[in-house]
Amino acid sequence: MPDLTPFCALRYSRSAGDLSFLLAPPYDVIDPTHAHELRTRSDHNCVRLILPEGSIEERYVAAAETLNSWTVDGVLGVDPEPSVYLYRQRFEADGGPSERLAVFAALRLTSFEQGDVLPHERTHTGPKKDRLALTLATRTQLSPVFMVARDGDGRLHNLERELSATPPDVEAATPDGIRHSMWIASGEAGDALLSAAGSHPLLIADGHHRYETALVAAETLGDNVKAAFLLVCVVSQQDPGLVVRPTHRILSRFPGGSDGSFDWLERLAASFDLEDLGFLTPEEAERRVAAASPGSFVVAPAGAQRKWLASARPEALMRFGVASERARMAPVVFDELVLGALFELDADEASHDGLLSYSRSPDVCRDLQTGGCGFILPPVSLEDVWATAALGGRLPPKSTYFEPKMPSGLLFRPL
Repeated sequence: MPDLTPFCALRYSRSAGDLSFLLAPPYDVIDPTHAHELRTRSDHNCVRLILPEGSIEERYVAAAETLNSWTVDGVLGVDPEPSVYLYRQRFEADGGPSERLAVFAALRLTSFEQGDVLPHERTHTGPKKDRLALTLATRTQLSPVFMVARDGDGRLHNLERELSATPPDVEAATPDGIRHSMWIASGEAGDALLSAAGSHPLLIADGHHRYETALVAAETLGDNVKAAFLLVCVVSQQDPGLVVRPTHRILSRFPGGSDGSFDWLERLAASFDLEDLGFLTPEEAERRVAAASPGSFVVAPAGAQRKWLASARPEALMRFGVASERARMAPVVFDELVLGALFELDADEASHDGLLSYSRSPDVCRDLQTGGCGFILPPVSLEDVWATAALGGRLPPKSTYFEPKMPSGLLFRPL
């Protein structure tokens, strides 16, 4: 079973300023405009650590120097005793208030083959090199890996709710409208949370790159005992605030050329049944595909106002070896029938070449040039994610999006 332990967190002190202006989303969802905005919020915003500026040679050194200076100056301080940290996010979702609870702890790193930790997505190679260099330079785990506990009997969620009924130790409200609260638990309360969170294998929801990076860092750092553990936050699957959103796909052009006369629908018709949906807005298309048969997605060619619902034919799935349980998930169907079967590409190659990009917004054609095509996908159910992980399978990169993201900056874990 997963080995979760308390740890002494490195956290912002009062001298750092209002925590509301110090937090940031995970590095991989911060674009340059947002990064600039975060830097202007505070000289101590954690974006300066997780997404440092400068050349490849400079930025990791800059992050290490910044972290060191903040520690020396008292901007950051280490908690005096190992603790477990209960965290609550309150936010707006689907037109109403919602909240999600999580437990921060240190998790002993194990190989995926051992089965204590289950991945569900493949990863790109570039981000792992970047995060490894940052970890080795700072000797600190700067952002948590977001994990889900099955929590079939609801024990973890009930304990979290009980503790969160007391006044929090830390509070903040970020400009995105999310309210953050944190409780520091030690002794019996902390032990109870860890026992409930670690009673079954944990699923990586977000942070596959960070987990795989931590495995390499632990091997690289050798005798560093702390490096054998990883900063994680664990959410109960029984938590009503645990929501999975889709990530949509954009192909900027068709591989092998830029001829705007390329007919996406004609090419897709070889493997898919195509239903003309007419002039739907991107938001209407997102709702429509969410209610469609499993594995379907919406096709939105650049320049075309109309959209089409694509459903893979059973014979095409069989011909290209897509197992029935995987055919339920649109990212798999897109990855194996569109990228693989039509263009003989994998997601990592297509992303590296600038052909494939991802979008949280269903408005996939907003900036798309002639010859490209957007694909609006439905969310993948959490049960399908668990089923894939339990069989040792992996979904394509960016198959799931757990919203809201877990912030960076609440706490860090020194190595």
